Amino acid sequence: MIIKKYHNDIIFYDEDNIFDLDKVIHEEVYQAQRSTNIEVINQEKWIKKHYIRKGLMTFLGDKYITPLFGLANTRSYSEFKILNFLHKHNFNTCKPIIGWLNFQNPLIYRASLIVERFKDVITLSDHLQNNADEKLFFNLGQQISSMHKLGVYHGDLNAHNILIETKDVFNINIIDFDKSLIGVNCKLFPGLMSNNLSRLRQSLVKLGYTDHLNKYWDVLMKGYLLDD
Repeated sequence: MIIKKYHNDIIFYDEDNIFDLDKVIHEEVYQAQRSTNIEVINQEKWIKKHYIRKGLMTFLGDKYITPLFGLANTRSYSEFKILNFLHKHNFNTCKPIIGWLNFQNPLIYRASLIVERFKDVITLSDHLQNNADEKLFFNLGQQISSMHKLGVYHGDLNAHNILIETKDVFNINIIDFDKSLIGVNCKLFPGLMSNNLSRLRQSLVKLGYTDHLNKYWDVLMKGYLLDD
């Protein structure tokens, strides 16, 4: 990974990424709105994500306290690193393009990330309104298992962070790895893996898909446990 200082920012990207860095910095990064969480940019090829606080910390907006242990624990760098790791292992997720941190001062930073945009996809939440079958849930279980076997824990595995391709509904992508982590030596504690599955189940119940769960959750677990 290449890390560079640019004015008050630190930018980072993979050396295999081919793009015009000056163009990205001047046209995409600095002209994009910092007040918006998600923007579609670069002729709808990329998505720019600007990290904004939610919940009890909303009053801080897009400001984050610089972590004691440096770059590795900042929001956009951490997510970039995980996405890049997954992408290089051929896991179905969005390819990270470039990330950056803007430092107002040594104690406060803002964070952003640009990733490739998926085309012709729908969230699992929307897909289940009209479609559900065994193969979909079996494949979903396999995809979650693949993520865990790579040692990655998802920070919020819910039905909105799972994308189904409309041209091939059995091709499943998992996105949004903010607040996620890679286990020590790419190994996860069983409790973390169980937490991901519980969070997904909770999400589906909240969205009103209890009937689908009753019918297909065992199928998902068969896919998850295959070759275990």
